[in-house]
Formats: sequence, C-alpha cells, structure tokens
Amino acid sequence: MSRTPLSPVARRGFLVRLSQAAAATTALLFDSSRLEAASGAAAISGLADPDAWIGRLKGQQKAMIHAHQYIMTALVDAGNMLANARDSYGVPEAQMSIAVITHGPAIQGLFRDDIWQQKSLGAFYKVNDPKTGAPATRNIYLTPQDGEPADAAVSGLVKRGVVFVVCNVALKNLAKRLTPAGGNPATMHDELAAGLVDGAVLVPDVFVAMQRAQKRGVPYIFTDRSR
Repeated sequence: MSRTPLSPVARRGFLVRLSQAAAATTALLFDSSRLEAASGAAAISGLADPDAWIGRLKGQQKAMIHAHQYIMTALVDAGNMLANARDSYGVPEAQMSIAVITHGPAIQGLFRDDIWQQKSLGAFYKVNDPKTGAPATRNIYLTPQDGEPADAAVSGLVKRGVVFVVCNVALKNLAKRLTPAGGNPATMHDELAAGLVDGAVLVPDVFVAMQRAQKRGVPYIFTDRSR
C-alpha cells in the first residue's frame, strides 16, 4: 500500500518512553480488565469527560502507545504486545489494557469506511487501495493487509480490548483542510467526529491527555516509524 510521504522521525527503531512515575519493566505486563469499547457516537461525548478513557484502564499495570504519523506501526505494536505478553509471559489478554493514542496523520485509520468514501480520504492522504491501486475509498486499516501481521487491524484490536484515542486538535485541523471554499469547518468537524470507528474516543488534546494519564501511572510508549 502507499502512504503519504512524510518527513522521517529522528528516532531509530522502536523507541520507548515511559513516564517518570512508571517503571520501565512493567510496560509489557498487565493485570487489568479489558478496555470498554466506546462507540463513534460516544466519542463526541469524550470531550465532556476527557479523562474517561483513563478510567477504563482498571489494572495495576497499563500502557499507552503514541502514534503521530504511522498508524500501521501502532497497530502492529499493539498486536505484538498482546500476543507476546500472552504467549511469552502467560498474561491472558483479558487482563491487559492498551490504549493507542493518535494525532496528526495517524488519525486517518480511525474513520469508518463511509467517511473515507464521502471525504475522499484516500486521495487526501495519498493512500491507495492495495487491491485496486486507486485512491482508497475505504479505511484499509480496519482489516488485515497483505504484508502485515494478521492481527494489525483496528477492528480486530478493538474486539481484543484496545481503545483508540483521537486528538480533537488534529480533527479540527483536518476539518479545515477538507472544508470546501465557502463551507463551514465546524460542520465538517462534527461529521468527522461522528464518523469515528467504534472503539475511538475523542479528547480535546492528546498531549494533555497523555500527561494526565502519566500522572495516574500509565506508562508511555512512543512508536512512529514507517514500515
């Protein structure tokens, strides 16, 4: 598949940043209930209670994976964490809590197929459908892709308890860029917010959200490399 050409991130490999309050050795193991999936409609209400997603991380050990440019990398890493903790450490998936935090271009993977088609997101993000080679008219990140791990898909990860957090600042910026001349960016924003996939939670600002989660003991993992 093709993706938007972006400036390379000045980091090497899979880099991990944990909060000062969290121990680095606890990032992979979790002792918590699975995350509750929030519906796309409920995502808008996340603005009224921006810390609600943190409250869903019930266990003693938790993690959030942060992606800015490359949503696929975050999907692969989330799936690997679930599988490796289960198979190598004996931690049942039902006892794990993972949140994928997105802003910038990474939010593209969290819209329903109808939004991808209506807003021509494939052409906007320069993402081609691997089956047709034309600009995608569906969200290719919802289902497994050739050449990627079978469990690296938004829909499958939501079913396994992963919650996806979307930055409202990024959503507003996207709405402005997609609004035609003479249109209303606020209307476009509301349409995009309502078009988030089940399992996505909209928060006012992901940087503030992550800081607040770190203060409550949630380890932070940064992953943002091209695959």
